[in-house]
Amino acid sequence: MTGPLKAQSEKEVAGRIDHYLDEAMRHPIAIERDGEARVVMISMEEYERLLRRDREVLLVKDPDDEMIEAIRNVRPPARSRRLDHLMDDTGAD
Repeated sequence: MTGPLKAQSEKEVAGRIDHYLDEAMRHPIAIERDGEARVVMISMEEYERLLRRDREVLLVKDPDDEMIEAIRNVRPPARSRRLDHLMDDTGAD
């Protein structure tokens, strides 16, 4: 399932439920109430994929070279630098 999240009002979805059931097979549909997305309608295939991923566990011995290299090269975003002081060794034990 690919594509951007498309938002629709709950009234629109309720009035054309068959249409949006078909649409949700192709891409997620956010259902809004009072202009705020409250739930997302997705295909059963996507739901089951997310369930499997939620239960995915990687052991330290599992990562391949590509994953290890990606971890080595990750850089925190600039906005997180303001928290660097939390890692300072103050010598207070």
